[in-house]
Amino acid sequence: MIQPGQIYRSADPRGGPRIRIERFTAGHNHAWVVNAYDGARGRWVLVRNLHDSPDTKTGARRRTGYVLETGGGPEPGVDPDVQAFLTLHAPRITSTATVEPLETTTLHGRPITNLPAL
Repeated sequence: MIQPGQIYRSADPRGGPRIRIERFTAGHNHAWVVNAYDGARGRWVLVRNLHDSPDTKTGARRRTGYVLETGGGPEPGVDPDVQAFLTLHAPRITSTATVEPLETTTLHGRPITNLPAL
């Protein structure tokens, strides 16, 4: 289901723009999209060119159209442009490292918090 706020990437192997759905009315064959990173270059895109999967029904990789990258609409109370920016630039790496507790010392009677030595 196509919803405002969704971000699609180009399926073209040479690359292409990421787009964000701005407006879509169920039953229509076009969606109004803009560049996902800056909201510029608004244009109409045929709904048949927006795909949920990067693979065709025969299992081959798509080479045309756009593939869904992030689903769902914007979070309530968050500007859609800000949400798209955060989605695109969110860290893709998760860390399993643990951080040691901070060590507190004093200098002239005032507490100073030091980061653990590396």
